[in-house]
Amino acid sequence: MNHEHDDKRAIGRPLGSMSRRGFLTGVAAAAGSAILAACGGSSTAPTATTAATVAATKPAAAVSPAASAAASPAAAAPTTAAASAVSPTSAAASAPAAAGTTAPATSGGTTVVTAPTAAASTGATGGQVSVKWTKPATIHPLFSTAGIEQGAERQMFGALVRINDKLEPIADLAEKIEISGDAKTYTFTLKKGLTFSDGKPLTSADVAFTIERAVDKRTGSYWRGRLLALDGAADFGDQKATTIKGLVTPDANTIKMTLTNPDSTWLITLGDFNGLSILPKHILESTAPDQMAKAPFAFAPTPSGGAFTFADWKADQYLQVKRNETYAGGPKAKLDSIFFKVITQDDVGLAQLESGEMDVFAAVPVQELDRLRKNPNLTVVSVPSPSVTFLAFNFGRNTPFKDKRVRQAMMYAIDRAGIVKSVLNGEGTAVNSTIIGPDWMGIPEGLNQYAFDPNKAKQLLKDANFNSSAKFSLIYIPGTKVTDTWLPIAQQQLKDVGINVDLTQLDGTEYTKRLVTGATPTTTGDFDIAEVDGGVFRADPNVSAKYFATVSFVPAGGNYGHYSNPQVDDLFKQGVATPDKTQRKAIYTNLAKLLNEECPWVFLWSPNSIHAYNKRLQGFKPSSYANTFMWNAEEWSVTK
Repeated sequence: MNHEHDDKRAIGRPLGSMSRRGFLTGVAAAAGSAILAACGGSSTAPTATTAATVAATKPAAAVSPAASAAASPAAAAPTTAAASAVSPTSAAASAPAAAGTTAPATSGGTTVVTAPTAAASTGATGGQVSVKWTKPATIHPLFSTAGIEQGAERQMFGALVRINDKLEPIADLAEKIEISGDAKTYTFTLKKGLTFSDGKPLTSADVAFTIERAVDKRTGSYWRGRLLALDGAADFGDQKATTIKGLVTPDANTIKMTLTNPDSTWLITLGDFNGLSILPKHILESTAPDQMAKAPFAFAPTPSGGAFTFADWKADQYLQVKRNETYAGGPKAKLDSIFFKVITQDDVGLAQLESGEMDVFAAVPVQELDRLRKNPNLTVVSVPSPSVTFLAFNFGRNTPFKDKRVRQAMMYAIDRAGIVKSVLNGEGTAVNSTIIGPDWMGIPEGLNQYAFDPNKAKQLLKDANFNSSAKFSLIYIPGTKVTDTWLPIAQQQLKDVGINVDLTQLDGTEYTKRLVTGATPTTTGDFDIAEVDGGVFRADPNVSAKYFATVSFVPAGGNYGHYSNPQVDDLFKQGVATPDKTQRKAIYTNLAKLLNEECPWVFLWSPNSIHAYNKRLQGFKPSSYANTFMWNAEEWSVTK
């Protein structure tokens, strides 16, 4: 999955038909057998800056902390190709930032961020663009756990802050953002004249309402954990207070947010993936918090205040949005509509891309690059992504995975470098923690690289008194060639050292239920191990807090396995308490060493983001995170 949980569903791959699945399984088994030698396994077939310009935050249960050593590989340089050549300008992102992005200004200790000027599109007004999409669990902004869903939602609703192609937070519905010198107070000024598509004004009251509903524990929103940094949010969410002390609306255009502690990454949190979409208070105020996910609005979300509005949704087939003719957040969209096609198998989507039936395919399988690059109608771009592919453990269950030696053994048992080379065709790099950027952070030194070493893995399992007769389930969403190929290889390599894992295929809805929505603040979901991809970890080291901090237990955050470590929690708090990059780098280096020793996940690799799109599409700026490819869709147009 290209995570999105903020992950898996990010590329969420719903299960296809039985015959199709059987075919892909056979292909994966054959490919896996052929590649196992290169990856070090048996050939026997087994049965996820500054306060002014920043970015965003994945899983693990009570485990004792420690610290350890050795270096991590450097990020791979981007590769770019196309029938029409495109050259990325940096190792972190491929296309230039939105035109007119205003650099933050500092005055009297206060940082001011202003909205970027929308780029002028060169295409004509009109037309429809079709994009490859995955079956969404929901299209309600408070409940989406995947960036690919949130991208469509922001186009409909708009957000205070969105993340651009370079993983920087930029103003969206906000005209100006003022940040206090201590990074505790953020004041947002809305653009003038904002309205919802029904003509009602979009004001600070709607922003406050959205945040209040997200924080309210009765709502069950995935955003709750991210917003608890607001002073008084926890008490309000637990019905111990009638207001959020740190959320004030002095007038219809101003929202003042005061945090309990300094947080130089707050804009990244608000813009996470595609941003917290703003809901219409006048429509939803009468809906009880515990009914928000079930109300009619969740299935036909209108009115809204974004560049597009809801047109039609058939969950297993498509979502269609149309231009919002009353949009006042910037220039009106040029496209008449965007058609999000639910495609569960890569082969189907690729065929439609090559025939011209589809315009955009994000997260292109690496095996298809050579062929797509030869297509004169397509542009293909590959850049390092901010995402990480990993295996998450359920620490709420009494399994051997609570012993870090077993988790470390799995790191040694899987030939990660071999899989990157043979399955990903070198389009990625192995990682040993999720602290992998941005540029000022870099890859921390002093990490154990966990080079492929089956004998070391066996010794660690022996030391942990691991029972090699035990069996465990690993859940995943099938349907992409890379995942369907590497997982059987890893399964065999784990078996070679004595760890027996059954691969359990689930569709996107069941996967999300097992991993996220079926959990409670005190109980984990229904899984032993889960394969997940996604996250925007290169945006800022604090992105990892969403996945490892105790406050981020699912369903309120992205800590899927309920990993809890007071030392980890404390380092995250220290890291956001100062805007000084030198201090932050030192803090997060210590955190990376701790995560590297603890292995709350099996850290696998950071894959490149590979986008392919039709040359008729104008204004498309490939994002380093594949699931945020919609980040500037309001600027898209098509040539006739």
